[in-house]
Amino acid sequence: MTKVEKFMYFLLYSLVCLLSLLPFRILYLLSDFTFLIMYRCAGYRRGVVRKNLRNSFPEKTDAERLQIERKFYHFLCDYIFETIKLVTMSPSKILRHVKYQGIEQVNEFITKGQSVAVYLAHYGNWEWVTSISLLLPENCFGGQVYHILESKVFDTLMLKIRSRMRSQNIERHQLLRKVVETRQKGTPMAIGFIADQGPEMHTIHHWINFFNQDTAVITGTETVAKKFDFACVYLDIKRERRGFYTIDIKLLTPSPGEYEDFKITELYFASLEQTIRRQPEIWLWSHNRWKRTKKQYEEYVASHPRAHN
Repeated sequence: MTKVEKFMYFLLYSLVCLLSLLPFRILYLLSDFTFLIMYRCAGYRRGVVRKNLRNSFPEKTDAERLQIERKFYHFLCDYIFETIKLVTMSPSKILRHVKYQGIEQVNEFITKGQSVAVYLAHYGNWEWVTSISLLLPENCFGGQVYHILESKVFDTLMLKIRSRMRSQNIERHQLLRKVVETRQKGTPMAIGFIADQGPEMHTIHHWINFFNQDTAVITGTETVAKKFDFACVYLDIKRERRGFYTIDIKLLTPSPGEYEDFKITELYFASLEQTIRRQPEIWLWSHNRWKRTKKQYEEYVASHPRAHN
């Protein structure tokens, strides 16, 4: 970082630390105020949210979709302040707010020396899910794959936040190298993959029907799992109330190599859709998830034949 960026980071981190020291009841009051600004005044990405909800829930009335929309924005503000709170939360406190069901099966794989791919999504407070590393055996490498943010200041801040609970950050382009290095040391891994984003056009290999729409999906998690024989689990997250989550760890497969290509990815998205339909307001509807269409993809392939040979 440049000197200016370092100074900006110092100011930002200092502010975040001060806010993080506030009790939850005050942070949620700030969240309520932020909701009024973000939703009522600024209308942050409201067009994208409404389009996504309209296409995903055609069976619902306008009033029902509007209710989901409002709840989503309120949750998004809660997510921001909950993430800020993570800066000073102790391991014991975060585990009072996030309850894991089924962690034993993950640890059983780890104890046997088999690594685990942990499928999750931009659902609930995905930053708090880094706390799963606190429950893994000492000999396990616990971490998550991340994408570098454009702002070096915010990227540095988020890396610091995400590493607080013994969880290590793996930049996505360094993933294969990290896996090989760790395997050579004989250390099993539990790696979190947020796999619900839309892939870049040149990396699209598979389409599914997700929320009534043709959806290009990331298949890299499945590729890594098959290549290195990672057991695959899915985190089914439920928000019990403000600041409290229950995470049910569900086994997708202990042997990914036994499945045909893209089947594990399809199992993940089928599970994710069930989760979202149960509590739709806590998924990241503001992400332009369906911006790439099949028609655009076919036109791209026609004009870039070598890229998909």
